[in-house]
Amino acid sequence: METLKFSVHEFMIIMGILRERQNAGNEIPSDSIWFTWQERYKELDRDLEKLDMMQRADMLFDGKVTFQDCTNPMILEVMSLVDVHLAFEQGLIDEGDLDADPDEVEIWKTLRLRLETSLEWDG
Repeated sequence: METLKFSVHEFMIIMGILRERQNAGNEIPSDSIWFTWQERYKELDRDLEKLDMMQRADMLFDGKVTFQDCTNPMILEVMSLVDVHLAFEQGLIDEGDLDADPDEVEIWKTLRLRLETSLEWDG
């Protein structure tokens, strides 16, 4: 089992993808990280809403969220969600969207590599 650490920004995006799936009526498997990490997600969402813009940015990018005892299936699920977000970010670049940010793609690629390494170390 591994310890996973995310920026608050990364965590909120990962969980936001699952929230959107649930809101769209898609079934989320009972062993999903959604159910394991949902309370922390809701707690952070409430905390972020209370902050002004600068404090929120500080928390999103400087704050960390850590989870102990993450299993390989959990890591694989996170990797699949990272892939979803990577595709979204890359799509913005490909479309020439004003919100496109190549640095964001690199951040998510780095996270994916960290997750792959966690799987390799765990066997």
